[in-house]
Amino acid sequence: MGERISRERAETIVRQFRRYEQHFAEQGIDRRQFLRLIAAGSAAATVLPVLVACGEVSEREATEATTPAPTGAQTPATGAAPTPAAGASPTAAGGPQRGGTIVIGTLGEAQTINPLLTNETEGQWRARMLFDEFLKLDLETLEPVPNIAKEWTIDGETTYTFTLQEGVTFSDGTPLTADDIAFTLHAILKKETASPFVPRFIGIEGAEEYNKGEADTIKGVEVVDEQTIKITLKEPNAAFLANLRWLRPLPKHLLEGKNLTDDPFFQQPVGAGPFVFKSWNIGGDFVAERNPHYWQQGLPYLDGFTHRTIADSQSLVIALETGEIEASMYAQPTLADQLKARENLVVLVRPPGVDINGWNFGEKNIEALADPRVRRAIAMAIDVDRFASDFLLGLGKPAIGPVPPGHWAFKQDLQRIPYDPQAAKQLIQEAGATGLRVRLTANAGNKFREDWVTFTQQALAEIGLEGVPDLKEWTQVVQEGTNGTFELICPTFASMTVDPDELYLWFHSQSPRNVSGYSNPEMDKLLEEGRRTLDVEKRKQIYAQVQELIQRDVPVFYAWDRPFINVVTKDFQGYVNTVLSFFERLEEWHRVSS
Repeated sequence: MGERISRERAETIVRQFRRYEQHFAEQGIDRRQFLRLIAAGSAAATVLPVLVACGEVSEREATEATTPAPTGAQTPATGAAPTPAAGASPTAAGGPQRGGTIVIGTLGEAQTINPLLTNETEGQWRARMLFDEFLKLDLETLEPVPNIAKEWTIDGETTYTFTLQEGVTFSDGTPLTADDIAFTLHAILKKETASPFVPRFIGIEGAEEYNKGEADTIKGVEVVDEQTIKITLKEPNAAFLANLRWLRPLPKHLLEGKNLTDDPFFQQPVGAGPFVFKSWNIGGDFVAERNPHYWQQGLPYLDGFTHRTIADSQSLVIALETGEIEASMYAQPTLADQLKARENLVVLVRPPGVDINGWNFGEKNIEALADPRVRRAIAMAIDVDRFASDFLLGLGKPAIGPVPPGHWAFKQDLQRIPYDPQAAKQLIQEAGATGLRVRLTANAGNKFREDWVTFTQQALAEIGLEGVPDLKEWTQVVQEGTNGTFELICPTFASMTVDPDELYLWFHSQSPRNVSGYSNPEMDKLLEEGRRTLDVEKRKQIYAQVQELIQRDVPVFYAWDRPFINVVTKDFQGYVNTVLSFFERLEEWHRVSS
């Protein structure tokens, strides 16, 4: 039996090797480059010997693949980029020079630039560029630091008094005051707005009553004077300061009394961000220019930017190579070596945990998925180690949960869900779910996820379930993930990046962003306790229990970590390689060549 399994695995590895080699060859990746990618992956020790033994790869090719290629300047994997931060002097004579623009490539189009409604990466970043943040995050520590709010004091554990920076104006030159901050908070929490950010601010005293229409104002929001605003919470909230990055001030003088979801204002917005809107060709270019009234003196350095939507990650790589675009977060990671070979490009591997893939279960759409035995059985039926090794050829790594391993809240001894198809089959029988038919949704064209669908379909068949592939265009996948109309979906739409309180959004039964329909009073209690506990060590203990409960109930199966790379031409400096958006501080980027 062992030899038969070994032979089957070898056949799988060979099949995947041929499939990916053909796929990457179509994108201009030769065999030697592809073998180097495998050699650099997590399963090289398994994959390369099999390929040699099966005659797919020669001993010489395997040796060459594992021999370090000559390189020029070193490219770090994480941390700051090997260039000065914005504001540092690239030459001995003075600081960064102003001028020039940048063209940034992206894969997905934004749904909106209304900062009250953005619910995906592209729209959220554009809103940050146009409107700016009340507080921002340190790019390395992810701790909240001053931005539009210059400083704050905390009275007890629930009352925060913020003082605004002096001289902050909107792009029309109108001063930004505490009235605008209060107006924006009311706009977020207004029921008719239906903002996805409501869960982040519902803890303000009186916010829940206001959101329900039971009060005309938010009791805990008090404008002290033009430069001072006081916000009182109904109970302590450890993530409150970090959540204030989602408070992107709107101009009260232009929006008071208007429809906050679709007013023409949002087609030509006025904000306090480093850039101002110029044009937007949906599905093409989003263009912005320097805000001449930006409150941070001397910034931005660039005259503007173009955010260009490109069909797929391979085309995006070609655009980087030809100079059509100058930077991107979405280049195909398997083409990193090809990009590094270009003397004018810098390639940075993003810190891990950016995109943990697996399955989110639509419990509210299929009754059987509301049974944790069924969800756990599905997870136990899938051999993730084999998928990462044999199907991904080591180009993706097994994961364990939503909290990245380097994060302070990560539970070090957290146990992965075991691969045990026999136990999984028994759980399915106990739950009376034999023969259950589930739709497996993922985005077509993403080869990793396409294989994940196929692999899962085969695994489910082994335990008496039927998986139906549902590959569709990316915007349709996003729509299903946003509306919660999926059965099983990848990506999971349940990530955690900055603070573990983000798990409240996905797993608390009363959160509007709980798209799966998962409900467990024990989880609710832990998430509420984690939110109101300020002591970090105590929070670690709480979120350790949250992670254990996720592994037990499996509302989401976090299975494998997809790598990401950031790419930029050497014409720019001032960037930082961070788990946040590579362009988070675009106002601090500057050109070093004309």
